[in-house]
Amino acid sequence: MADVSEILSLKKLPSMPEAMARAVPLLLDPDLNWRSLEEVVKRDEALTTAVLRVANSARFGAPGRQFDLRAAMTRLGRDEVRRCVLSQQVSGIAGGENAAFGLQRGALWRSALGGAIAAEHLAGVHGMRDRAGLAFLCGLLRDIGKLALNVRYGDAYLSAVAGHARDGVSFTDAERSALGFDHAEVGAALARKWKLPEQVARAIEAHHAPPPPGPGHDRLLDVVHAADTVCRWAGLGVGVDGMEYPLVQHVRESLGLDRRAAESQIGMVWDRLREIEDGPAQAETRGAAA
Repeated sequence: MADVSEILSLKKLPSMPEAMARAVPLLLDPDLNWRSLEEVVKRDEALTTAVLRVANSARFGAPGRQFDLRAAMTRLGRDEVRRCVLSQQVSGIAGGENAAFGLQRGALWRSALGGAIAAEHLAGVHGMRDRAGLAFLCGLLRDIGKLALNVRYGDAYLSAVAGHARDGVSFTDAERSALGFDHAEVGAALARKWKLPEQVARAIEAHHAPPPPGPGHDRLLDVVHAADTVCRWAGLGVGVDGMEYPLVQHVRESLGLDRRAAESQIGMVWDRLREIEDGPAQAETRGAAA
């Protein structure tokens, strides 16, 4: 039986992209240094292309005008640049097939992006606007443990856990019974290995089981848990673990996630995903038609 430290020592373990490692501290700093961020972006050709593509799309661009990198970042603004940079960087490590959890190519990535969108929105509407960027990052990375477990086990992971799965048992409980840890714990360990902020690691570790309210309670954990739930309800990233993760009652109550609110969140996530996946060409076509 492997342990978490053995998994983290695997040579093929996903590593955090260099540009992301440099961009995260800048993007989470309230006093963003735009010059430093521009240097990070322009050193990565794919990232530069992604930022320019968004800025020059019909949604942000001016008809007939093309923006250079500095003007593009200025036009997009802090929040959109953050979304663009982090999303593009994580797409490279989460875009493939995940045999361990029965996810086809792109499914884990869509779930990651959906969780980021939901977490950012929930943080904004529940008095945490100043932490919306952090919530986006946590939602985006909440399932990185699945990447590591796929490297270690591949499609053998399901057979290792299946014997411990039964009615009334969450998938994470089955994981712990089979292996002594779950994918959230592995994800938190990977986040620490990547030297991400401790808040991110804690949110990843608790994204299926946020602690109850009490002294020092961090509502960010509730938001990320709720965002993960919204993604499952939306059918994003549902693999062999299915829907076996209950929405914690205190989160349902504190964030007001009744049926109507949940349906609104699901619709918002899908609308934003379609907008992103359509890309600039489709957006420009719609803009011209209007």
